[in-house]
Amino acid sequence: MMDIAEFEPDFSDKEETEIRTALIKLQEKVQEAKVPVILLLCGANGSGKNAALGLLRDWLDQRHLDLHAYERRNIRQDTIEYRRYWCDTPIEGHTGLFVSSWYSDPLVEHAYGRINDDELYKRLDECNLFEKMLADGNAIFVKIWFYKTTAEQEHFLRTMDDNPYEQWRVFPDDWKNCCLSDKFESTTRKIIRYTDKDYAPWFEIKDGTMTDRMRAALHYICARVDKQADLFLKQKSKKPEYKKIKTDKKAEFLKDLKLDANISKEEYRVCLPYLKARLNALLMEAKRRNKKVVLAFEGPDASGKGGVISRLASSVYVRDCNIFPIAAPTKEELAHHYLWRFWTRLKEQVLLTVFDRTWYGRVLVERIEHFASDAEWERAYDEINAFEKQLTKGDNIVVKFLLYISSDEQLARFKAREEVSYKTWKIGEEDWRNREKWDAYETAFDDMLAKTNTKYAPWFVIADNNKKYGRITAMRKLCEHLEKVLDFKPDLPDPVFEKKAKKKKS
Repeated sequence: MMDIAEFEPDFSDKEETEIRTALIKLQEKVQEAKVPVILLLCGANGSGKNAALGLLRDWLDQRHLDLHAYERRNIRQDTIEYRRYWCDTPIEGHTGLFVSSWYSDPLVEHAYGRINDDELYKRLDECNLFEKMLADGNAIFVKIWFYKTTAEQEHFLRTMDDNPYEQWRVFPDDWKNCCLSDKFESTTRKIIRYTDKDYAPWFEIKDGTMTDRMRAALHYICARVDKQADLFLKQKSKKPEYKKIKTDKKAEFLKDLKLDANISKEEYRVCLPYLKARLNALLMEAKRRNKKVVLAFEGPDASGKGGVISRLASSVYVRDCNIFPIAAPTKEELAHHYLWRFWTRLKEQVLLTVFDRTWYGRVLVERIEHFASDAEWERAYDEINAFEKQLTKGDNIVVKFLLYISSDEQLARFKAREEVSYKTWKIGEEDWRNREKWDAYETAFDDMLAKTNTKYAPWFVIADNNKKYGRITAMRKLCEHLEKVLDFKPDLPDPVFEKKAKKKKS
């Protein structure tokens, strides 16, 4: 049996004590800075990746460590590739340790010749975007790539294969990949060159004993995290400045919006069941095509979102619909990137997912109430567009509605809520206070529509002073959009309106 000791680090007691003490102090600093740390360990089997994983798992305080090692060669099983990574991002003050990450699939696919350079760089653009969004949210990245020559890989695999107690460490793919080590190394160089960013740098470990490799890896981790944590601690002491929202001109989206639009009770009575049946047929067609629908609703308080959502949801069976009313974030949600709480709600998707208030809170209430800095909400438009783009690439149809009412109509609805016992829970001091910022919200809505109305995730602005009109119009707009996207027209009879009898002349 060959000796496997050469593949295990061997620190002296003194050096181990020093390193472990430094790591624990570093974790304490990360908790003080309230930032998440993301460590990526990449490389061939036996290169040091798994040895580093073992040390960090054993030497760090596991109460603040999240370990993620995804199933081999199954990285793209999720139609929305980055959903699992978003859901697994660490909470502030914690360290997320990733083995087999968002780089695994592009590496393997390119090395095996399944994708060309252009497709590789498209995949790497997604990696860069993902990391940039998290880094902008104060995540500290440390990415380490452990190299191993072909001869070193063969020696490691033979040693493991010859030891009956270690054979489990070798996967069939390891030998295949070893035979293509030159191609893997070429792809690795391209990956590192393209994704080595100041906000998410790569550190390469190319040679040395296993102890030398672990020493280098731990040095890179400690130096990078310590420096970045100090920067964030300094930033926390600075008071942010906020731009004043300009409200001196009428919002563009209001210029063609007819807030006095309405329909009769008879039209509502006839159209509602027809539109429910039409929507159901469209949703069932989407289901047959393995597509899902995500609906997002925004609007002023009391603008009728709940009423529209209720009618839409009643078009499908309960098991096919999830409704998420979004309130102020919890402590756990505040300790993550602001998109995390939406990704987690989309983890187990059904046919229809409805958000009553959404990720647009970042550019609405968080902007106006200064819960987000100017830099944070200004970059959020691009982040949201990227988020919605990822949803649509994962076979989702995304449709967004802004339900709008006049300030006078809102006032009337507020007063009505106070007079109805089972509606008083819908009205509070914050609702009344928000009325004072009506013009600021109109400006924010205008910016939101201008910067996030895309072909793949369009906005529909609905006048809802008349609730019946708002409900019917929203349902009709949704049906028309689904028909266009699916290129499918339900075979339904048109609604029939009763003719009113003419009054006889006396």
